[in-house]
Amino acid sequence: MSLATSLALLALLVAVFAVLAVGAVYIRVRRLEATALTPGSARLADEPRLVPGALAPEPGQRAALVVLLDGTCAICHALWDAVTAAHLPQVRVLGLLPDETAAGTFEGGTVLADPGLWSSLYEGYTPCLYVIDTSGALTDRRFVYGDTDVPALLAELVPAAPEPAASSQGSAHAS
Repeated sequence: MSLATSLALLALLVAVFAVLAVGAVYIRVRRLEATALTPGSARLADEPRLVPGALAPEPGQRAALVVLLDGTCAICHALWDAVTAAHLPQVRVLGLLPDETAAGTFEGGTVLADPGLWSSLYEGYTPCLYVIDTSGALTDRRFVYGDTDVPALLAELVPAAPEPAASSQGSAHAS
């Protein structure tokens, strides 16, 4: 076998390996998109992500809405103002920041500065909304962008509480 043939076979082997490697990376990225990056993914339905108890709803509340914020984020203040202005009955609304300095710049509502809790939820982007049910399981997570319709997003994430059933005071008349 000549040197040219050997080099050609080696180049072919490297090319096949490169194609297989690219295919494996592509499959992993698609699997990531189908699970972690898709809210409410069916693949994650049987794997609830539990959050620390400090973020769970308080007794008598039906959910907690944790707003992951950052002091350097350009749209975090506008989001926090919109969330605190929204009427969310029986929902604990909590702003979560990584440090006291950043927390001091947010007014209204309950703001918690805890780097440990913040890093347990942080996924590389702020702001982000997390919905936590009464068992402490994370039920939904949404990133918020500058063009996000926040009232519509809040209505989708935290539907209005059901109205208490009115007692009907009907009477039966015998004729």
